[in-house]
Amino acid sequence: MMPYSIIVCLSVALTSSIAYAADLAFLKELVEIPSSSADYPQVNRAMDAMKAYLEKRGVICTVETMDDGRKLLFAATKPGKEQDFILSTHLDVVPAAFPKQYAVTEKDGKLMGRGVGDDKGACVAVAETLCALVGTDASVGCIFGADEETGGFTTTWMVVDKGYRPRKMVLVVDGPYRQVSTAQKGQLMVNVAMRGRSGHSSRPWLSDDSITKLMRGYVKLRDEWDRRHPLPEDKWSDVLTPTVVKSEGEALNRIPALVELNLNLRSVRPEAKDELIGLCKELFVGAEVKIVRYSPPCTTDPENPLVRRLAATMAKTFGGEVPFGRMLAATDARCFVTCGVPTVILGTESGGSHGAEEWTTEKGMDMVAKYLTAFFLSESR
Repeated sequence: MMPYSIIVCLSVALTSSIAYAADLAFLKELVEIPSSSADYPQVNRAMDAMKAYLEKRGVICTVETMDDGRKLLFAATKPGKEQDFILSTHLDVVPAAFPKQYAVTEKDGKLMGRGVGDDKGACVAVAETLCALVGTDASVGCIFGADEETGGFTTTWMVVDKGYRPRKMVLVVDGPYRQVSTAQKGQLMVNVAMRGRSGHSSRPWLSDDSITKLMRGYVKLRDEWDRRHPLPEDKWSDVLTPTVVKSEGEALNRIPALVELNLNLRSVRPEAKDELIGLCKELFVGAEVKIVRYSPPCTTDPENPLVRRLAATMAKTFGGEVPFGRMLAATDARCFVTCGVPTVILGTESGGSHGAEEWTTEKGMDMVAKYLTAFFLSESR
């Protein structure tokens, strides 16, 4: 059997002969579709555009429609819901900072526009990869998510309910450039609602002050959580943060009956979920505690043979070492935890995600398509 290092070299050499010029016209077409997560008719337009682009180039496409009308696209090199490798990207974006951001412009060699870095540039790179693999032995599919920015429930639906699954590995293209991320934190959002008795601020003794009760509970929770989980230098720990505090009404002289606190936990341990819920119920006496959203942490052994071979292919393509890392933020890697296969997070060259000057580069998209194609070809031999 031919040594893997030789196979990688042959695959990289083969992919070097493929013209990878990222289709900038198609990127512009995608960015001009204002597919913010909540506007699912526009996200559907982006799905339709991607489907048309891929089908013209011989990629097998399947569209699944949820009960609420959202469309999800699965594109693959071979028939069937199961493929050796599953790629994951997303066509939804956060709303633009200004209307003109729904267009691609160039500045200092960078391509600017809403979603170019998160995650439409990656979608173009993945599309080029799938097109390059048509007619080969590679078994590769991609789920194009519709709501990654608001929880990734659509990708989870594709995996858990519709059965689109990997046999060997998941590669999420929605992270740092020129790095293999093998872990990301889980996310838990908790709402704590404290109810009391409203009244006039001049006679607080006649009211049941829900604000003070909530604040006292939070101080206890803050102290206890920080005692249990001191923040290490690399920040790879269970991090708890309050994100929203709101009450009924805005009158400055009225004590509200209802006050709510939203907590956001980014965790490295699955058991952190139950720990936080238990503490909230114990320390916020009399409060209603409910889970708003949850996704588990995702961790893969960086020594896994597939992961090591991917890193070797990337290093060969880039001409230098590719580091391993871990992500503090969440991606749709969370949707594949139940699949039981190694899951890594990759990315195009980009910056300013969610901001007014979001950017990517043509070279970065080309490099991702090049090393992904080389890796899949080497794994199919």
